[in-house]
Amino acid sequence: MYFKQLLLSVALGFPLATFSQDVKQEEALQKMIESEKSFAQTSIDKGTKNAFLTFLGTDAIVFEKGMPTNGIEHWQKITFNQHLNWQPYFAEIAGAGDLGYTAGNWQIFDSTTPTKALAFGSFVSLWKKQDDGNWKVAVDIGVNHAENTNKLTEITKNYPVFKPLELKNNATAAERYVFMNDHFYWKNAKNSPNSFEAHLSQNVRIFRNGQLPIVGKEPANQFLKKSYDKKIVYTGLKAIASSSGDLVCVYGTISGNGKTGNYLRMWRQEAKGVWKITLEIVSI
Repeated sequence: MYFKQLLLSVALGFPLATFSQDVKQEEALQKMIESEKSFAQTSIDKGTKNAFLTFLGTDAIVFEKGMPTNGIEHWQKITFNQHLNWQPYFAEIAGAGDLGYTAGNWQIFDSTTPTKALAFGSFVSLWKKQDDGNWKVAVDIGVNHAENTNKLTEITKNYPVFKPLELKNNATAAERYVFMNDHFYWKNAKNSPNSFEAHLSQNVRIFRNGQLPIVGKEPANQFLKKSYDKKIVYTGLKAIASSSGDLVCVYGTISGNGKTGNYLRMWRQEAKGVWKITLEIVSI
């Protein structure tokens, strides 16, 4: 009974305590961005495999053949002779400064043609602050598409728009609530495709294979309605929340029409009990 009351309180934003204001969000966000840049530079200087083994967390998730797998184990067993370069252009941080994500462009180069990219795409990395203060990648996912000629040199930064009230079990409650919300978001769309708009943040970002990034609520809504396929099934596998309970990642698998793949959605609490999708990446 207590947990149900707790979950409802977090979902609706009922006042429970005062959210700590001493979290230095700007410093946390900048440290996360610098970690992403160091990750990318290590790939250039020491090789892509070395970079991933250095910056992935011990329980980090990457996706292989439509299924999530431990990132460290994946990169330890594979041979990767190409060069993967990437440049972040977007980053968002949670209120507690312990969870965030970055997004950007990637390019793959072959050793025989080091100045001509073989493929292009977009990536999203979920970052978690470790006990020692360093940042490690918790989930890494990407899609491929044509070269993005819009070269973004400045990183757009997103900060919390709502400060949930501090609670010991904020993360657990938020994970359970958003995980359920994520499930019904797509399931309900089968009966009402117009339901997408109500769940999208104003500056939502949508990533798909073969599609340049879509930014903004209205373009995203139109794209989702047009591309909606009721035969595609999204199965959430895990939710990861900030300790402040205002930012939650849900990732899972996709199946249908003979296809399999993965997805990741970032949900942000923008008002009391109001959760919106700030980013969705689907690789299928």
